[in-house]
Amino acid sequence: MKFIEFDHPEGGRVLVSVDHITSAHFRNAAGDVKSRLGLDLDERQNEIVLFGAEAEQTWQALQKLKDGS
Repeated sequence: MKFIEFDHPEGGRVLVSVDHITSAHFRNAAGDVKSRLGLDLDERQNEIVLFGAEAEQTWQALQKLKDGS
């Protein structure tokens, strides 16, 4: 089972099984707007939204998993 790890917006660290991600929405930074990554998770967990560097790093981790499959 593969996991991604990132800072939780409310504090602490989160491990999310990629098997529980139903979709991911990434928007690159533009001007004063930070990068944004929204992870829609299955019914077991709430949606998670990440911003800035954390969003970019998590997106890259997802891309590596996608490209490796």
